[in-house]
Amino acid sequence: MDAIFYLLIPLVLFTVLLYPLCRKAVGLLEILVNKYATREKPHGASENLKLLAYERIVLLIERLKPDSLIPRTLNPALSGKEYQLLLLNEIRKEFEYNLSQQLYLSEEAWKTATGYKDSVVTLINQAAREASPTAGAGEMAQHILERYIQSGIDAETVIRIARRDIQIP
Repeated sequence: MDAIFYLLIPLVLFTVLLYPLCRKAVGLLEILVNKYATREKPHGASENLKLLAYERIVLLIERLKPDSLIPRTLNPALSGKEYQLLLLNEIRKEFEYNLSQQLYLSEEAWKTATGYKDSVVTLINQAAREASPTAGAGEMAQHILERYIQSGIDAETVIRIARRDIQIP
């Protein structure tokens, strides 16, 4: 268990340091796409909305990954149960914010994205059930990350479907 803890520390630090850069890059890409979309004819606008929807869904999946979600939300002062509720609330808010994207996504892409979200919620709930009743947020976070590493939850499936739907090799 100590070895896993020492492996998780660099992973969490790497994620915490890399996340702002990825977020800024995606924001700049959205600005460029929006600028391009305003120059397009009305017919091309729907294609740009579709592209933006796929971008938003990929970003949603990236934000829901436990190795991205936990560094953003970890508060050591919380109990394990409080942290579980905080994570579930954060996932709900992220998902609700992107709910309208389903209008522009293929049915398969939307089902896969919602399936991924549901899998992460299930993983968090299972980790909370298995954790000690006196566990703090840090211990809960470690338990969730361990379960995530061991699980077969695959975010890449959603990204592959998005690439296929918008024809990116």
